[in-house]
Amino acid sequence: MKVLVTGGAGFIGSHLCDCLIKSGYQVSVIDNLSSGKKSNLSRQVEFFKIDICSVKVKNLVKKIKPDYVCHLAAQINVPESLVNPQTDAEVNIIGSLNILEAVKDLSIKKFLFVSSGGAIYGEAKIIPTPETALVNPMSPYALSKQASERYLQFYSEHYGLPYVIMRPANVYGPRQGAGGEAGVVSIFINKLLHNQDLPIHGTGKQTRDLVYVSDVSQALLAALTRGRGIYNVGTGKETSVRDLAVLLGKVNDSVPKVSYVSARGKGDINRSALNCKLIKQQLGWQSSYDINNGLKQTVDWFKKNNL
Repeated sequence: MKVLVTGGAGFIGSHLCDCLIKSGYQVSVIDNLSSGKKSNLSRQVEFFKIDICSVKVKNLVKKIKPDYVCHLAAQINVPESLVNPQTDAEVNIIGSLNILEAVKDLSIKKFLFVSSGGAIYGEAKIIPTPETALVNPMSPYALSKQASERYLQFYSEHYGLPYVIMRPANVYGPRQGAGGEAGVVSIFINKLLHNQDLPIHGTGKQTRDLVYVSDVSQALLAALTRGRGIYNVGTGKETSVRDLAVLLGKVNDSVPKVSYVSARGKGDINRSALNCKLIKQQLGWQSSYDINNGLKQTVDWFKKNNL
């Protein structure tokens, strides 16, 4: 079976590619390398450097003839989406439509779309938040993810496209970028290893559901063949930004220096954690890495790669 992974050279995408290859799939990747790295990929991967917004994507996808499609390519910077909502929409909505148009007439066994559980629910009233909760996007990024989910459901209804939507929490782990507005874990680790202050926005009491990337890739793999509908992917546990700084210090056997900076403001969520009972019940998946083990693996990788 052949699987096409868009954004496959990126952080989560490359881990998914590793899992797919180990499971015996042929893997093709489409990535413009704006944030991903070709070095993240196994030599067994068939790689195409191309943007999902390119007019050439449709013909390429039809040439690849995948049995499954995993769509991860996206603009993932929430603050950037607030500054440039049009660019965010062009990549996340128009780019997704480009891929959907390319596969609508193919015999696809499953279209897996990676949405966002960390952003799409906004300030949820129920925590941990289940899939049945109302979505409440607080940023153009979250809006674009919601729109892409709805477009995928439209293509399913009108073209019979089988699909599954995955809503991961805040993913962290090896290969995650540490620059710009990357995940808080990778930013903190990079600062910690370079003996720099860890920047805490606002009070630091804001919480995130931190889920290790290997767990996420296993969830995606399980959903690819057996999943349907929408699934949250997380731990169900809240970790505050302040507590994260302390945990990283313990893992690194050091005392981190922190500096409090202004709150991010609009688009930044105060509390976030996902209820993942559905994916456990239907697919038998649950996170296997606790926060301490996951952070240790990540810190060790950063040290090994001198990042």
